This record gives sequence, C-alpha cells and structure tokens, in this order.
Amino acid sequence: MNARVNAGVTGIAGLVLAVMLGGCGRQSTEADYERQLQAEAAARANDPAWKASHTETAVIRVGGEQGRKLLHNFCVNKDGNLLACWGGKYRPAKKAAELTELTAIKVFSPEGKLLETWPLDFQPQAICVQPAGSVIVGGKGRLAKLEASGKTLLTGTSPALDQPPMSDDEIAALLKEMKQSASELERYKTSLARRRNDITGLAATDQDVFIACAAPKGFAYAVYRVDQEFKNPKLVVDKLGGCCAQMDIATRDGKLWVAHNGRHRVECYDRDGKKLASFGKTDRKAADGFGGCCEPKNLRIASNGDVFAAESGPPVVIKRFTPEGKFLGVMAAPTFDSGCVRVTVDFSPDGKRFYLLDPDADAIHVFVAKN
Repeated sequence: MNARVNAGVTGIAGLVLAVMLGGCGRQSTEADYERQLQAEAAARANDPAWKASHTETAVIRVGGEQGRKLLHNFCVNKDGNLLACWGGKYRPAKKAAELTELTAIKVFSPEGKLLETWPLDFQPQAICVQPAGSVIVGGKGRLAKLEASGKTLLTGTSPALDQPPMSDDEIAALLKEMKQSASELERYKTSLARRRNDITGLAATDQDVFIACAAPKGFAYAVYRVDQEFKNPKLVVDKLGGCCAQMDIATRDGKLWVAHNGRHRVECYDRDGKKLASFGKTDRKAADGFGGCCEPKNLRIASNGDVFAAESGPPVVIKRFTPEGKFLGVMAAPTFDSGCVRVTVDFSPDGKRFYLLDPDADAIHVFVAKN
C-alpha cells in the first residue's frame, strides 16, 4: 500500500479517493506488491530489532469462532476486565438479507469469560475509561457516559454534528479540484453525510473528554474537547490526515496523544491543542519506523509515559517508544493477517498482559512477556 494521505488543503484529493475506494492504493500490480512484501518480510526476519519481547498466549473470541466484523473496539478497565464494543448490521452470506445484532458493551474477564452485557441503543465505535472509573462510549454520532457497573448516566451527541455540513457548491468545488465528474456529487454527498457520524477515538481525564471524529466538512479528522456533561465543545486539533476511517487518541497526565496515521506520526498536544511533541518516520523495513500506508493506527500511553503504538501493517505489530520517540523495541508481532483496519492496543493494570484487536475475526489477542 503506497498512499500517504494528508487531510490538509493540499492533500485532500488523495484522502477523498482513499476513503471512497474503501482503502489505500496498492503498487502497480498485485505481483509487484507481493514481491515487495516478501522482500520487506525477509529484511525484517534478518533484523534482530524485530524480535518481539512478548508472545501470544490466548485469543478471546468475542463473537464466537466465525467473525462477522461486529467487534469494533475495546478498552481495559481498572479491574483488568475488557470492555468490548459490539454489534450492528451484518450479512451472514453474500446474498442473504441484512441482519442486526444487539449493540452493546460486552464485559470479559482477562481470561476471556463473558461477565456482563450492557445493551446500548446505538452502535459503539469508541470507548475509554475515566480515571474515576466511569466509562465513555461513542458511536454513530452518539455519546454516553456509563457507571462502572454499566448503568447509563448521561447521553449526548458528537460535537461535529453541531456544525453545518458541506454544501453542494463546496462539494462541487472539491470534485473540480480532484478533476472528478460533477455527476459524482450525489455519491460524495452521501459518503460525507455518512462519515459525519463517525467517532473514531475517545480519551478522558478528570476534567475533560476528548472526542476524535470525522471533521464537519471534507474528509479530514478533528479532535474536540468537551466537559464532563458533554457540553462546551471546543475544537482543539483539526486537519488530521487519517485513512481507512481511523484516527485514534489517548491521554496521560493531562496531555492529548494522537495517532496521526496519515502522516506516520505520533503527536502530543496540551488540552487546548498546542503541539508539544511529535515523532515517527515512514519505513517499512526498519523496526523504529511506521510501515503500511497509514500507521500507527492505535496507541496507548503507559503510566511512565511510554507510548505503545499498534500497526495493522503488514506486518501487524505493537511497538514501544519513550514519550520523546526513542524506540524501545517490538512488543508483539502476531501472525494473523489484517487489512487496513483498527488494531486497538491496551494492557492490564499491572502491565503484564497486552491485548490487540483483530476486528476481522471479532477477536482480541493476548500477549505476555517471553520467559
């Protein structure tokens, strides 16, 4: 995959095309692409920096053995349990009628036992736990705050929905910039309207809730800050270049971290959106680089500030960096294949277990340190 997208003014055409086509561009032919992947895999196999410190010990099958792509995200709560975003529409077979599975948060023990199911009236796309233990869930334009027991305390909507959408004239101007036919207006209009509801990441402190979502206009992403009542929205970061419907965020010590996947960067901001730090480089072979068309997809921040960055690849991988961007090693390099999708990473409260999302299989992989 070779599209490096940028949601700024100069790069919006490439990002639009990537989104409309459902992914990133490949090399000139499938054969060329496969040869490149093989060469890169061989280079990684001979590089000791790619040796993973953790090994897979279990797979939690949230949706049973047959994946229906209904597992959208997850996080780990203060008790070490996994809160999985589940449900939505799916087709059991190519020509079958569309069905709807219960939308809910499924609570699993670290060993993979289903403990509880918290029904929701919307499809959850993102989730986080506040320091005090309450749970913030977002999806399809909706927000909810839940008690640690799952009881709904508060609901709201994405701040992006309060902003006006692109007008037909603005979409027509965009098509002209992209040298696309004016006949595409309705298709792009439908796509833009649909993605306005996307909530791609959530992060919370005792004071703030941060919401990563589709920008009100165009195909960029933005991060808003709201208070504990989901009120007083403020746009803190905009013009984020994301691909494949991904823009993840995290918080630690009052700072906002962004997995700016379209730029192959990890970025740190204060609560008002002032950039404090940034690191990352595009490299498909070196262990300290970010490969793929748009990486890293997801991140979590450890208590000491270290950054765990997950890539959907190829290869699928979890890497560890200092807050300043010094590469500390490959944590896990699972063998499952992944498309250009979310690969949420999280860890147990004691730091001994790491978890990685496999959305195609409705599964969460478990890793522990090698002996």
